[in-house]
Amino acid sequence: MGGKRRSGRNGLAAALFLTLAAIYLCAGTAKGGTDLSIQELEGYYQDKERALVEDVKTFLNEEGFVHSGVMLTRVVDADGSREYTLTVHHGKIDRMKEESRKALQERLEGMIFEDPDSIFRHEFLIIQ
Repeated sequence: MGGKRRSGRNGLAAALFLTLAAIYLCAGTAKGGTDLSIQELEGYYQDKERALVEDVKTFLNEEGFVHSGVMLTRVVDADGSREYTLTVHHGKIDRMKEESRKALQERLEGMIFEDPDSIFRHEFLIIQ
């Protein structure tokens, strides 16, 4: 009789162990799936950011500001919203009159990628 009771306990322990293992593995799979989508989202934004920087460089080259320094920085909040700052530097821009610089900045401000969770700022790094 003692052998049957022991085997029943072993069976219960094995069933409990297998249940816990299944829960753990399912949770790991769900977590892994979430991480993958975060990685995919990050890849999406990186592609958009690279394209934006290239578009700005191309625009500036066509406007006569060849070899401009273009830097895109971002701050990502916990809720996923993003704030971008596009900074441009070129010696010619440093020497421009304020009204011409402002007109160029207004044209640059139209260069963004559409994203409802992102805010864009454009600025010049002026060295005088």
